[in-house]
Amino acid sequence: MFVFKHAFLNLRRHIWNYLLVGIMLFLLILGTMVTSTLYSSAKLFTQHYSNQFKTIVTILEPDLSNISHEKKLTKEQYVKFGKSKYVNGMKMIENTPISFETLTTIPSPSMVQFRESEGNALKENYNQGLANWWGAESDSLVKELAENGLDISAGSTVLKDNECLVSNEFAELNQLKIGDSIQVVLTGNEKKARQSLVIAGMYQPNEQVQSDGASQLVGGQGNDIFTNWETLHAMEKDDQFVYNSVSYELTSMAIFEDFFDEIKTKGLPSEYQVMTNEANMKLLLSPVNGTGTLSGTILLSFLIFGNFGLALLSIRLFRQKQTEIYVLRNIGITKQQIIKSRLIELVVVASFSFTFALIATKFIVQPIADWQLSSQRQLMGNVDQLFSFVASEKNDSIASIPMVFNANSFITFIGVTCLFLITIMSIDSYKVFKFEPIEFLLERNLDER
Repeated sequence: MFVFKHAFLNLRRHIWNYLLVGIMLFLLILGTMVTSTLYSSAKLFTQHYSNQFKTIVTILEPDLSNISHEKKLTKEQYVKFGKSKYVNGMKMIENTPISFETLTTIPSPSMVQFRESEGNALKENYNQGLANWWGAESDSLVKELAENGLDISAGSTVLKDNECLVSNEFAELNQLKIGDSIQVVLTGNEKKARQSLVIAGMYQPNEQVQSDGASQLVGGQGNDIFTNWETLHAMEKDDQFVYNSVSYELTSMAIFEDFFDEIKTKGLPSEYQVMTNEANMKLLLSPVNGTGTLSGTILLSFLIFGNFGLALLSIRLFRQKQTEIYVLRNIGITKQQIIKSRLIELVVVASFSFTFALIATKFIVQPIADWQLSSQRQLMGNVDQLFSFVASEKNDSIASIPMVFNANSFITFIGVTCLFLITIMSIDSYKVFKFEPIEFLLERNLDER
């Protein structure tokens, strides 16, 4: 009972000293709470995002001019690869450059601008617009349009043989409508293969792409046309100017090696390369990992330098209490009682500091996390522009890291607070046990002289 009474009397008697200790503990606990929450939340977010990320495997064609015809994969072989227990779905798209002999293409602005010699007006130079013919299955076509910010404005994506989709802008420029026929010429084919296609639908950039002021077409132009895979595949064309993009969505990244061994067994030529979108996932997560790494470094600094600062503060405050300890020892108070009283005092102060720090953390940690993530994105560049699509569904950029408070977080906070208390109590206990009244009096007499 005496220990508790003495402890609370000391709290009132030395209120300014304990206020200083409380403020220092509050700042250290607050800093460790914020950085610990940022670190653990970033780590959990990375794990969850990696599990949710769709693993896409893409088969890349080599230079077709350097391999024999027998080694070129056919549609049936690609489909055979997709019939696997490791695959959730597949997307197969073929494209080749084309031109129009009788139709006007949408011009593309050149990157070079020049001034007219007669005046100061700045005139933009335009180049002849490029065009590509894309062939895909109905499901793959819908995915490709959606991934590139395109919507069907008229008609249907279920295309029959020799039916196509054109852009609204291209149709308006050439006064075309659904049901009209257009003739395309395969570029790069010495025989100038031609094909008549019937317009079965039209596409246009969706509202978000339009608001950005730039179209995200697969070929980069509104001159592109889309047909089913069979229509393009049936054309007599030069393989050097044809690009096949075949991708498979795996159940998880962990089974990639098993899937790769399987498709090699099914006849994948060694000239073909296989790649995944794992690099894209790492690129998207790089700001999050940067935030977690920085938070972990700051957390470690708080723990090291915080304990060092508390140790110095404890040594200084103990010198101010030596007279009080001398009196208590002379009236029969044991060293153990003095230490227990000191522990109660610190627990009371730390409890207030912990409570205020916990409340403050809940309010400030999320804005700090968002600011830190934004800073990491600026340091690493615009991830959205660097992000390269490898036949993958569009992945939204990471704009925020949700902060997670759970039982493990609370235990960590308590553990850090106890660590700070142990540091202070270790210094105080050592000083109390080493305290000798005679030495104290001698030092005091020397100081007075």
